[in-house]
Amino acid sequence: GGETQEVRAEHFVTSMPITALLMAMHPAPPDEVLAAARGLRYRDFLIVTLILDRDDLFPDNWIYVHTPEVKVGRIQNFKNWSAAMVPEAGKTCVGMEYFCSEGDAVWETSDPELIKLAAREIERLKLAKASDAEDGCVIRERKAYPVYDGEYRAHLDVLRRYLDGFENLQTVGRNGMHRYNNQDHSMLTAMLSVENIFGAHHDVWNVNVEEEYHEEKVAAPPHPNQ
Repeated sequence: GGETQEVRAEHFVTSMPITALLMAMHPAPPDEVLAAARGLRYRDFLIVTLILDRDDLFPDNWIYVHTPEVKVGRIQNFKNWSAAMVPEAGKTCVGMEYFCSEGDAVWETSDPELIKLAAREIERLKLAKASDAEDGCVIRERKAYPVYDGEYRAHLDVLRRYLDGFENLQTVGRNGMHRYNNQDHSMLTAMLSVENIFGAHHDVWNVNVEEEYHEEKVAAPPHPNQ
């Protein structure tokens, strides 16, 4: 209800967007730090979840869509994650994912129109018929993706150097670190930060520093004797 509360603590762990953290600090950080915070950018996201009167669509957990004929960028097949994620055995639940920016045409489209769009596009992709869609809902997520542009590393270095001066403050997670962490990486940063409070000396910024693509693992070549 707009009420402001003050809470005193010995340790702080935050997963809020690092930009919002810097902007909310009082007294305010130096101008160059605020400028670096304003230099970080994000990509927003919405998902249209459809309940389809289809037993099975495709064997994958998700597929990426690259054709310019549709706006959807990725399709989650929730039934392939778990049968418990569909209302009944003969149905399929898919998440039609749209990458967008708050305020753009996709973001501002009404929920009913987005559900119709998703149904049309799944038919356009020849995965199901639009008439198979029995129900749907829309979930919007601001700042879902940290943008890795040509300047983000320099901006982030400025913010990290400033925040390192607060010994009882740790930032964690995708938004708290402006890093494209998967869920397991984000959870690990939080777990390590708790251990730090109890005396450990983990550098949570070392989590997920490998350069590998997170959704693909190249198998080692077979042994000659195999």
